[in-house]
Amino acid sequence: MLSQVRNTLKGPIAWVVVILLILAFALWGVPNVTQLLASNSTLSVGDQNFSQQYIQNEFNTIYQRQYRESGGSLTREAAITSGLPGQVVDSITTQSVLGQYAERMNLAIPRAAVRNYIQESDVFKNPATGEVDRTTFEAILQQNGYTVESFERRVKEDLTRSQLIDALAAAGPAPDPFTRAIILRETERRRIAYLTVTDEMAGVAAEPGPDDLQAYYEENETVFTAPEYRTFDLLVLRNEDFREGLEAPEEELRRLYEAGKERLYDKPERRTVYQLTYETEAEARAAVASLQSGTPFENLAAEKGVSLEAATFTEAQKRDLLDPSVADAAFAEGLEEGSIVDPVRSLFGWTIVQIAGVTPAETTTFEEVRDQIQSDFLEQDVRRRMLDAIDEIEEVRDTGAELADAAQAAGLEVETVGPIDRVSFEPGGAIVDNVPGEALREAFILEEGEQSEALRLSAEDGYFIVALKEITPPALKPFDYVRDEIEQRWRDEERRTRISKTVNDIRGRVEAGESLEAVASEFDRTPIIDVIDRRFSNDAISDSFSDQIFFAELNDLVSGPAGQSGAQVIAEIREIGYAPGSIPPQQTDQLKQLIGYQLDQELIEAFILTIRDDYGVKLNQTQLDALFADGS
Repeated sequence: MLSQVRNTLKGPIAWVVVILLILAFALWGVPNVTQLLASNSTLSVGDQNFSQQYIQNEFNTIYQRQYRESGGSLTREAAITSGLPGQVVDSITTQSVLGQYAERMNLAIPRAAVRNYIQESDVFKNPATGEVDRTTFEAILQQNGYTVESFERRVKEDLTRSQLIDALAAAGPAPDPFTRAIILRETERRRIAYLTVTDEMAGVAAEPGPDDLQAYYEENETVFTAPEYRTFDLLVLRNEDFREGLEAPEEELRRLYEAGKERLYDKPERRTVYQLTYETEAEARAAVASLQSGTPFENLAAEKGVSLEAATFTEAQKRDLLDPSVADAAFAEGLEEGSIVDPVRSLFGWTIVQIAGVTPAETTTFEEVRDQIQSDFLEQDVRRRMLDAIDEIEEVRDTGAELADAAQAAGLEVETVGPIDRVSFEPGGAIVDNVPGEALREAFILEEGEQSEALRLSAEDGYFIVALKEITPPALKPFDYVRDEIEQRWRDEERRTRISKTVNDIRGRVEAGESLEAVASEFDRTPIIDVIDRRFSNDAISDSFSDQIFFAELNDLVSGPAGQSGAQVIAEIREIGYAPGSIPPQQTDQLKQLIGYQLDQELIEAFILTIRDDYGVKLNQTQLDALFADGS
């Protein structure tokens, strides 16, 4: 029993993360299988098996990249809590099925194509020579955790998969008829006349007699039937209940703070830097002189054929500047916003730098994070205390004792809850708001007299145990007990009936040839004339009623509820028009491209889901949970 409790401490939680690798295939970010361990696989995709170690390695690679991008603020625990393990597994699965399908199709990329692809990339080119710079190439790969060989292999795998995806994607605008249909729909306008039919237009309300109420009661027994109620004992054990008396040595808390200070609590200085590289020192010095005379940096960038944005490193740390010489110069002491740095001999030539902004370093003090450090430090002791209490409860319950007696033996006290229905209401209508939702669900699963195991709270801050004492089955409420409710419901239904009859009479007369205005005048009303589009709504015309209007034909009548008042609205469609010319040609072209892209994506997603089903995916959730349990 205790082992089940301990296992529930483990589990991944969702985090949505986008993984972008340099020059890599942009849709999915995990390499294809190259290091599979067939035995003891955590994940199986078709004929390929992935071990815990493989998944761990992929997670580490992606986490390190995210850690750098966050400036060191993303902890491993936060990445796990936010669901990165699940994202990694999904990416591995997608890459695997694409790779297997590409292999089945005999798709391959020659090494020369990979080399050409890398050499044509502007990322690795020296601005001065226009050629790939080996030093920079290797520095960037090292920063992203690749060797030259592994990166070339990665590019080859991605290009192979790209062949497959490119064959599916049209990579062009949507067909004209498809686009035109959407434009017509979006630019459609309808001129309508509508009349709101209210209670006072529907005649005099009837008064219910005793027989009417009794008949309504008998015809609607399900409405007046009380739900099933349950009464149960509930024991909730939360982390804070076991923290009392635990203390952490102050010196240990400070040691932990200092150990994590640079990684967690220090935000290094950041600078926004303009930089340009020239072939010769003379050119660079002339550019510096021009800056010192007041020439904006963007003018120098324009002379070299680049935008100011392309020449800017925004909010960069020193480590973000790959060239060490440039980084040292840009982060030299004493530089302020607007400072101009003398030309620096760099990897590509002579680089000039101007400081566009400085964000000072920040440090979170020990006092600001002391409570959190102490909470984390004491977490294991708290868990041990809690599990010891659960062990003691289980030992007593194993002798046949009730939950209340077992809890008392452990120095704890249960709470008796109920009678309560499955949505937390007591028989009188009061809501019970102190029962965890998962405990209430468990109470409605158990049979009378049964007790649950110790189950994890969804917030993962403790456990609960439920012992079901009594089940009160559904029962029809006595007439006298619900008489007021019966009468109110009878009156509501009578009003709806009168209004509906009036609406049907008006529609019948209009459909027989009378005008809506003429019929409305008999009620001292005048229809409202309006021109609406698909996004129009007001107190009378809801979104759902607007849909009815736009599905109707010219001259049709439609009717439906008007808001929450019980009134109804009748609308007559008098004109239908379109304004495709209101959308400029440029926006039409953009719409075509967007729709084409969406069609491509839907096709690709459908294809991937299909081949995932074809190959079959098996995940050992227990092994995955164990791999990332407690953030380890």
